[in-house]
Amino acid sequence: MIKVIAACVIGAALAGGLALAGTTVATNASSSAEPVNEPLYNYGDR
Repeated sequence: MIKVIAACVIGAALAGGLALAGTTVATNASSSAEPVNEPLYNYGDR
């Protein structure tokens, strides 16, 4: 029973750490992106 609880605690810690790392990487990637100065949808000249 103790092994199951220990596995749950370790799994929760790993999940939290990976979520934090993923959020940090995504935030850094989006902060360096430059905005686009073109319309999102280009239907051509009408």
